[in-house]
Amino acid sequence: MVRAVLAAIEMYTHTASCSKAEKKCKETLVEECSYLNNSTLLAYLNNSSNMAFCLEAFGVSISIQEGETSKQMKSIGLTLYNIPASENKASHIGSMVFTETFLDSRISCQGSTDVSSDYLILTSSIPRYQLWSMNGLSKQHTVSPPSVEVDHWGDMLMIQPDILMMGTWPAMLPAEKVVLTVWKHGISVQTLEYGYLLLHGTEMNSVSLYDGDSMTQVSLLTMELALTPDLSSRLPPHLSADADETGLFRIVFAFTPHTKAHTQLYGNVLPEWKNETRVPPVERLEHLEPDIEPIHYYLQNKLEILTGADKSSALKKCAADLPDLFGFLEHLTESCGLQNPVRRDVYQTLTGNLEEPHGKVGEKIVVTVIGGTPGSEKDTLASVLTSYNKNAINWLVYRQPDECNVDTGFLHRSMTAAVQTRNQWLLTKSTRVILIAPGFCDTTEVLRAMASHPDPAIETEFSVGTVTICIDPLNTFMEHKTILPCLMSQCAQGWVNNIVFTSQTTSPSETLDSIQMLIRSINTNVALLKAEAGNIKRSTDLDLIMSETAFKNPELQRARVLLKPDWSRDSVSALPCRPKMKDVVLRFTIPLEKHLTLIKLRGITKTFQSYPFLGNIYFVRGFLAFNGNPSIVDLQYTPLSDKLSIVETREQARGGQGDTLGKQPVYFMSFTGIGLEEQELKKILSSCVKQKPDRKKFLSRKDLTSKVIEKIHEKHHLDELPDGWFYNGSQFVSMTGERSQKHPSLEKFVQAYLDQKNAEIDRFNTRIESDSYVNLWD
Repeated sequence: MVRAVLAAIEMYTHTASCSKAEKKCKETLVEECSYLNNSTLLAYLNNSSNMAFCLEAFGVSISIQEGETSKQMKSIGLTLYNIPASENKASHIGSMVFTETFLDSRISCQGSTDVSSDYLILTSSIPRYQLWSMNGLSKQHTVSPPSVEVDHWGDMLMIQPDILMMGTWPAMLPAEKVVLTVWKHGISVQTLEYGYLLLHGTEMNSVSLYDGDSMTQVSLLTMELALTPDLSSRLPPHLSADADETGLFRIVFAFTPHTKAHTQLYGNVLPEWKNETRVPPVERLEHLEPDIEPIHYYLQNKLEILTGADKSSALKKCAADLPDLFGFLEHLTESCGLQNPVRRDVYQTLTGNLEEPHGKVGEKIVVTVIGGTPGSEKDTLASVLTSYNKNAINWLVYRQPDECNVDTGFLHRSMTAAVQTRNQWLLTKSTRVILIAPGFCDTTEVLRAMASHPDPAIETEFSVGTVTICIDPLNTFMEHKTILPCLMSQCAQGWVNNIVFTSQTTSPSETLDSIQMLIRSINTNVALLKAEAGNIKRSTDLDLIMSETAFKNPELQRARVLLKPDWSRDSVSALPCRPKMKDVVLRFTIPLEKHLTLIKLRGITKTFQSYPFLGNIYFVRGFLAFNGNPSIVDLQYTPLSDKLSIVETREQARGGQGDTLGKQPVYFMSFTGIGLEEQELKKILSSCVKQKPDRKKFLSRKDLTSKVIEKIHEKHHLDELPDGWFYNGSQFVSMTGERSQKHPSLEKFVQAYLDQKNAEIDRFNTRIESDSYVNLWD
């Protein structure tokens, strides 16, 4: 029954078929019982009403569906009703039930019968056998062998309790504890279930010992016996359950190191058995046979866990009784997220049966993907990489303007151009491609776009060497600990080989430490590198970034498949950018005023809003010219880090059109942010050109303040007085007796002041009309 139920579990795990599991269970039971040559038993088993097979899941109200994988814990049970007695067919000895509870894991391949499966029997720590007397009499346990001549057994060499005894069939684990008595010419075993067992040396075909050549290993003393009718009548049936066709089987005794039994085995038994004895010579084994190796692993593992219990985790303690636990958990990790059959490439990745790629890596164009949020110095890193080994490598750098979406058409055109360029340089240089990925897109989208080239011949010409993500710690947090969108998904396990920090690397930084800790919490295997401002200096770091095969590491491929099984075909696999970033490109033909432009850029952070961050600008890039300088510059500004870069470039100014309007260049400025409005951005950019002032209106007497009039008086109070006026030292006095604190000609002075100011205003207004002022958006 044990073999039948175990065979049914294996069949169900492999096929997910209840009917096939039931059929396998009954076939195995009949096959095993046929070796007993009992016609009564075979006739009984041929009657299907005498057997009941049960497969059920725990914790669910619905039954298990045929052919469908279920993640619940399950049990398979076999019941035999009214088992006939071998001596009297009319009488029954009773009924038997045997059930195992298990967990299963299964990965199947689309369009194929290939299946990778595993299972863990949760009840394997419970002994699978139970012995009892058929005549109702209990065994009489004795401490000495039956009365035979002393010379037949020789002197007693050892008697020790708690010796583990088992057969070689792992299904009969755990081993039972017995009292072992060793004589010069044989052994005797006392058990709780069936009393006393005697084995004389003449009944043993061979004896072997394995201790791993270490006194800390569990020692296994194995005795090979032939199953004779006499031995079969006095031997517990589970010990010979693994007998071969010739009737040979083995009994194994385990001796725990640092115990009295272990000491006496090496001190008393083995030396004495080298002398005149009827026990076969003990053969010392250097390696265990395959059928005994699982038994030794189980016992040794259990010993190590129990002796170091305070240092072992709860899971390791469970593994002491479930030796297949960790192997099953590894398989379950791969299958737990899969509900349906997977594609062939996914199946091969998960099962470790990866096919060798067609062609050598050197024959393909190796692509180094460099990603990261805008302003993280990914362009600088690409520039540094292309400066190496120019004599042997033809470098091609591709970068799309859009930072928020993958331009599949641009990428496919770049791939086609790269193949054409490679063919031109094939005899003199190797071709390497550096792809600067959009900053606010999942890496999955970029790689899927590469794999979807309409021409399969071109798609197969490329191989991704590494994926490197650049991170500027100062350009990471939008507010408090809210991270810029997509950054963490770009750092996910399996999707990145290296992460390069481009600031805060020259001195201790809490910001850098917190980001490193965060990344390690989601990706423990990624290489963390430091390159201030994107300048890689260490050759070992350069080797990591420029590796040709690191991205194809089997562990990374497995991690990618487990995280996103259908990433190469399913757009849903890409994690969405939340909150959603947007690129707004403004095109214009007029040079900007440099000082006004810088003032506006530096003031962007003052307009930042809290969640949901609407209207916030996180990156600005433009190809433009400043007034008074005809050179085209590449302007980049990152508000969070306040990092500004203005570099003259030979690249033609383009606004997504790549051309000019007549002979006049077309400049552009791209703003990347959340919820950006084009009209608001136009207002910002409009303030960066020379503005036409408003006309000034002429002044009148009522427009002058008392303070201005006081200043006019102060300026002219010593001027010549009109006829008939004099100053007495404190007041202005006329000959008619008038007195005043103000100069009598003050109104004349005020009018002169107004005439002067109005003349200036007239000249200003005239100049405005004569000067040329243009609208940026006309």
